[in-house]
Amino acid sequence: MVKKMKIGKKTLMLGTLLLLCSLSLGFMVQAKPARTVINFEFVWDEFGEAERVWFSEEGIYHTIMTPHYGHVTSSDSDFVGDVYYCGNLVIFDLTTFEGLGGGVFTFDGTYDGEDAGFIGKLHFKIVDGEIIGKLNCHGTGIFEGKLIKGTSVGALGGTTVVQISIWN
Repeated sequence: MVKKMKIGKKTLMLGTLLLLCSLSLGFMVQAKPARTVINFEFVWDEFGEAERVWFSEEGIYHTIMTPHYGHVTSSDSDFVGDVYYCGNLVIFDLTTFEGLGGGVFTFDGTYDGEDAGFIGKLHFKIVDGEIIGKLNCHGTGIFEGKLIKGTSVGALGGTTVVQISIWN
């Protein structure tokens, strides 16, 4: 003889409530933060003097705290302004211009007609005269409180193409 199990209304309601809660928690964990992606290009207009320049005994070229000033030349949105970088550079071979560097990167301008900016770190490597970098910054102005991450690719002495993601 098989015994029938009876499920009470309270048990059924509690089970349904637990299932709904676990599903909603699962959706919250899987939700991705909203972000805005901006593509832009910039050029360096002016370079300042490095605080210090030297060659190591191994023939490696070093610069410390070299300022660069530039401006955004084009964008896929209403994104205009100036860029500034001040950082260090190490060139392992001056014939092939292989090296790396990093420092502080700043954007100061407007986005959709409102004051916008960001400041943070730019780290890059140089391979065959091409500069490949990553940005990790925090926002100011309309970007206040937002994390800005990005990538950059450019030729030495030429235009640099950047894609940033602005995370809410």
